[in-house]
Amino acid sequence: MAVNYTDISKTYDNYRSYPESLIKKVIALGKVSQGKKVLDLGCGTGNVASQLRKTINADVIGVDASFSMLKVAKDKSLEVVCSDIDNQQLPFRDGSFDTIIGAYVIHQIKNLTFMLSECYRVLRSGILVLLTSSHKQIENQHPIIKNFFPSYVDIDKARFPDIHHINQLLHSLGFKDIQHEEVIVENIPIDNEYLQKVKSKYVSTYHLMPQDEFENGIIQLEEFIIKRNQPEFRDWHGTIVCGLKTAN
Repeated sequence: MAVNYTDISKTYDNYRSYPESLIKKVIALGKVSQGKKVLDLGCGTGNVASQLRKTINADVIGVDASFSMLKVAKDKSLEVVCSDIDNQQLPFRDGSFDTIIGAYVIHQIKNLTFMLSECYRVLRSGILVLLTSSHKQIENQHPIIKNFFPSYVDIDKARFPDIHHINQLLHSLGFKDIQHEEVIVENIPIDNEYLQKVKSKYVSTYHLMPQDEFENGIIQLEEFIIKRNQPEFRDWHGTIVCGLKTAN
């Protein structure tokens, strides 16, 4: 089952954003500063790009394959380019960017080696910053959700490349000083607001599971929230992976 980003684009900004602390961490690891050119890979509606612009007035270009998501980004006065980054060369010259940021995008990419090699090509001497989740984090991330949506973890583990594999790919393509750091992406209250987010399928994984499982899970999640009568918080853990391209 394919994910329909035309539908997702209508509500994406209502439910998906990153805390300022995480954006500042990305800025620090990516050595982003005024005057540096930044590529937001798989930019979607421009959440990361707009936060970078707001926090540090960064010079950011976003690239994504979804016209509907990019329309929302353009409405934020962001510079964006539509391109299928999974199957085509990035539409930029060699050495165009000082930093490339990809926040929760690599699990959408089928030909990851090709895409990362394109990142290497369009980087100057600079840093690639990827925000993703390890398989261990995926298993631990949903201690409640996996009880209601049994296929959730397996779907995500099949989509997300594990950190060791990412490290190997980056090294094979010429990236140096590869490092990774665990971060908290969000502290999620399991409450009625969260229930509405899940009903809207705010995470693409919900679009990929059987509809009957999704509907049954919604019923169970709602019952759980009613019985608890107060939010139960869960941290969403992720990993930032960085690779450096040095001047030849």
